[in-house]
Amino acid sequence: MDKNDPFETHKKAGFFGSIWAAKPSLPTPKKTPAQGAAGGGKGYKEDEKKPEPPSFAKLFFFPMGFFIVTALSFTLFWELNKAVPVVIAAMMLATVFDQSSLGNSVNSRGEDVNGLLPSLGGKNAMVAMRVWLHIVVAWLAVFLGAVTGMNAEESYMSQFYAIQFGREYENVLASTPGAAYSDAGKVFFAKSSTVDKDMSIGFKEKVVYCAAPITDTSNSRKTVAFWAIGYDCCDARGKFKCGSDGGKLKGGVRAPPDGVFSKDRGMFLKAVSQSAAVNNLHVDEDVILLHWVADPEAEAMQKFFSAIGADFIGAGLFALFVLLMIFVGLAAEHNYSDQNKGLMQDIQ
Repeated sequence: MDKNDPFETHKKAGFFGSIWAAKPSLPTPKKTPAQGAAGGGKGYKEDEKKPEPPSFAKLFFFPMGFFIVTALSFTLFWELNKAVPVVIAAMMLATVFDQSSLGNSVNSRGEDVNGLLPSLGGKNAMVAMRVWLHIVVAWLAVFLGAVTGMNAEESYMSQFYAIQFGREYENVLASTPGAAYSDAGKVFFAKSSTVDKDMSIGFKEKVVYCAAPITDTSNSRKTVAFWAIGYDCCDARGKFKCGSDGGKLKGGVRAPPDGVFSKDRGMFLKAVSQSAAVNNLHVDEDVILLHWVADPEAEAMQKFFSAIGADFIGAGLFALFVLLMIFVGLAAEHNYSDQNKGLMQDIQ
């Protein structure tokens, strides 16, 4: 077995013994004097060999590269500049149409040769199968990479950016209107401000979204702008124990906004509204939701590595999908070559 041919496609018999084993070229028709003078036009010349069909390495490693680059670009740059990942994705989509599929669709004699999207019928069907497989898998790599990257960005990376690029405020009074800290990334409160754990509410929607008001003991203001939040860390009413030390800290990091995939902020706001209704509180127009953590910097790095890890987990799953697609494609080639042996011999 050739170590460079894991699917043994170079064998002339057996499951993968299709026309790709021989990698045939287009027949080289003889030119008449008139045709020689006329020239071949643009595209592939009549007396040139057609490009070799995409190899296994191209069918597997190119889509994997496309997936990883797309996922990482959407994860790292979507929030900073949305044009960057979009341009990267568009460039990779365009590179799929390389010399394995480009060419004039009609030669100088008016015959169909090998166009941008070759036909799956006729004597060039075998070439078209591999070209189409390459195009479809590569485009799926970019699309699924973008979906994976955006999901990782919304679930983890947006929290990293909120912590790293948001302003840090210290000695904040919980009675202050939220508009004064609309650009906050990290907020640490004064000694008179505390989480009122008895006023917390757990809103259940698959998981329990917990929210507790942060109030100022030195002020009787009923309008609350700051809320401590967490997942599955409170009862339906009271017993709030979210955060690194059960809510005894004096600050936290701001929760990111909702996105295409992540809708957690909306769920937490439902818990906030329910708590306000039960406890006769008013919710400030500029609500600030905070995850109660002991070390914001450590939390930021944990979110960063979680985002990168999510991309590579997605890449691993996509690798299995690509291998399945290649297997199905090669099986289709084998069946087609068996059913059209006479045509294949004429081509060769």
